Amino acid sequence: MSSSPTLQLELIGRHITNQYGEGAAEIVEYDTARQKLYVVNGADKAIDIIDISNIPIQPLALPYSGQNLTSERLQLPKSVSTSEQLNLLLGGPNSLSIHNNLMAVAVANKDKQQAGAILFYRLVQPKPQLIKAVTAGALPDMVTFTHDGSKVIVANEGEPSKDYRNDPEGTISIIAIEPEIADSAKHLNFHQFNHQQAQLMSSGVKFASPKGTTVAQDLEPEYIAVNADNTKAYVSLQENNAIAIVDLANEVIVGVKGLGFKDWSQYKIDVSNKDGINAATYENLYGMYQPDAIASYVVDGKTYILSANEGDAREYIYDATEADCKAAGHKFDDEDGCISFTEEFRAKKLSIKSPSVIDSYYHKNGIGRLKVTNVLGDENGDGMHEKLYSYGARSFSIWDDNVQQVYDSGDDFEQLLIERYGDNFNSNENENKGDSRSDDKGAEPEAITTGVIEGKTYAFIGLERHGGIMVYDITNPKQPTFETYVNNRDFSKDFEIDDDSDPVALKGAYDEVGDLAPEGLAFIPAKDSPTGKALLAVANEVSGSVSIYQLH
Repeated sequence: MSSSPTLQLELIGRHITNQYGEGAAEIVEYDTARQKLYVVNGADKAIDIIDISNIPIQPLALPYSGQNLTSERLQLPKSVSTSEQLNLLLGGPNSLSIHNNLMAVAVANKDKQQAGAILFYRLVQPKPQLIKAVTAGALPDMVTFTHDGSKVIVANEGEPSKDYRNDPEGTISIIAIEPEIADSAKHLNFHQFNHQQAQLMSSGVKFASPKGTTVAQDLEPEYIAVNADNTKAYVSLQENNAIAIVDLANEVIVGVKGLGFKDWSQYKIDVSNKDGINAATYENLYGMYQPDAIASYVVDGKTYILSANEGDAREYIYDATEADCKAAGHKFDDEDGCISFTEEFRAKKLSIKSPSVIDSYYHKNGIGRLKVTNVLGDENGDGMHEKLYSYGARSFSIWDDNVQQVYDSGDDFEQLLIERYGDNFNSNENENKGDSRSDDKGAEPEAITTGVIEGKTYAFIGLERHGGIMVYDITNPKQPTFETYVNNRDFSKDFEIDDDSDPVALKGAYDEVGDLAPEGLAFIPAKDSPTGKALLAVANEVSGSVSIYQLH
């Protein structure tokens, strides 16, 4: 893990919005023809356009606080009309994708449980022009073009309302682009799986919703990767620990593949946020992969899927008085608020039966602090948990085209952070406080993309909580090798960003700490780069910054 890298990442550009903790820089895409970056700014319900055609090639002098790039603002409309709905009121943007001179922007409805929209813009000067809006499903969370630009695929998460009174179905929308942009999308649902819940669970798919929820409601599409010949789309179902496969030629969902579970008796994991550096192995403890971003690449004619195994619990909390909360039949918590539904509990709150797990809980590294799901691990249905299942795998994985795992990075990430950062490992993104995420999902791999440099294929993985980019040589998908890790974050600064408050509360040297919470990545090959060398653009959600690394 500490060997000298052959690939160097040099920070040469940075743009800051001066907005912290509000999602001012989420997803980033590159417009090759105009050499501009387009960045989802959820805080302002806009797209920030950053011109990098004249980006300097020397390292940025003040990497933590400086900027040498400026932006223009594309303000998104507050409402649009589609062929299916007049005056569709819009909320914030979640994603965007670019193909040639066309940009698709996924925007949620103002009421997130209602149908959202895909806004199509023509990329022209002096600013992009809105040419059409097409209705999508509820909460369109990710949008992408097929490689040939003939279709746009949308992952509609269908997330329930905070009080869980409205839980729309998760869907996948397909919009034909050629010969022209279709007026309406084809919406694919998961109704065919409504009677297959037990079968899906046996394959490693997780279901955690209130009684009466259908499979079609429970499955929540998150992210999309398209194979090289545009015949299949792979869609991550994060909360469900699964990936759906879509036949793009016939426009049907052909399968939901459970990802199984990671055995933490084979890898070291730090399970408590109260004991500093203390990684160990555990019997009867498993991790759900639960990827956020996924990507695809081809080796010897075969498609492989990469996953950033972040993890995510189904937990919904809203503001209400204690009386109103209890009247609704929900649980009131003085610190969190009104909890309408949660599957997330600390291990010590579960009834644990297995002697080995009890031994781990009482005698090893405080496993009682670890957050786990209550819907898995009760092997015989007696109300006692024989096994524990935590969120995420603290790794990235590679899967074949049938979603069978061929590689996982194991405990590489956490071990490297311990080696390099010591007590600052597993810090949260809003404060320099080491070990603070160990009881949850660790450093949280969230973003992932690939790029080819001088014949080698690399994976770039963004760590949402601790920050920074892990880089692996994945030329051989069955034997990837760690290459390097970069993190433009100053752990010596005292700062705190409270993004749960309204407005966001800022304390200390928050504007000098650097880049926080990489959410989106865009690889720019050397042939399309203004510097003549490959670049990696990183959208950092909590610091509201975009950083550009030159790769050589």
